[in-house]
Amino acid sequence: MRSRRTRKALLLVPAAAALLLVSACGATGVDNAASQNAANGAGSGSTTLQQQPEFGKEPHQMLSATESKQVGWFVADAGGFALYRYDKDTAKPSKSTCDAECLKAWPPVLVSDHTMTSGVDPTLVGSVARVDGKKQVTLAGWPLYRYAGDKKAGDLTGQGKGGTWFAVTPEGKKAQANDGAAPGQPSTGDGY
Repeated sequence: MRSRRTRKALLLVPAAAALLLVSACGATGVDNAASQNAANGAGSGSTTLQQQPEFGKEPHQMLSATESKQVGWFVADAGGFALYRYDKDTAKPSKSTCDAECLKAWPPVLVSDHTMTSGVDPTLVGSVARVDGKKQVTLAGWPLYRYAGDKKAGDLTGQGKGGTWFAVTPEGKKAQANDGAAPGQPSTGDGY
C-alpha cells in the first residue's frame, strides 16, 4: 500500500509533464541553413526552448509575433525588443545598407545556429551577408535591426524614425499605426 505522500507525488508527475508540453508549444526552431533553402522545400526545424538573451547580448535568435496598441502586430526578439526594417535596404535581393554610424543606433540582428520563431512563418526567415562578413537575419528578404533607443521590452521608439525605419510585421511588412495611417516622422536624413 502506498503512502499518501507517494500518491500525491505520482499525481504531480503527469501534471508536470503536461505543463512542460504546453509551455513548449508555439516555439518553433528553424535551422538557418535550412531556412535559406526553404524555397527548395528544406528545413522544418524542431521544437526547442532556450534561455532568453539580454538586450545587446548575442545570440538574438527568437522572432516572436507581438501585438501593441500603437502598431498592431510586430516582431520582437527573445527579450521582447521590437525589430525593425529600413526603407533604404532591399528585400529582392536582400541587401543591408546600414553601416558605420548607422550601426550605433541600429544594430543588426545577427544569425546564430538556430533562429526560433513564434507566430512568424519560418519559411520567411533567411539571412544576408553584410559588408563586414557577418550574416544578418532577414524576414521576407528584409534585413532586421534593433533600435538602441528602445530601453525596455515593448518600446517602439524607432517606429517611423526619419520616415525610413519601421517595426516589422510577422509577414515582413512595415507596421502601421492602428488608425491605418503611417506614423512616419518628418525625414531628417537617414533617421539615425
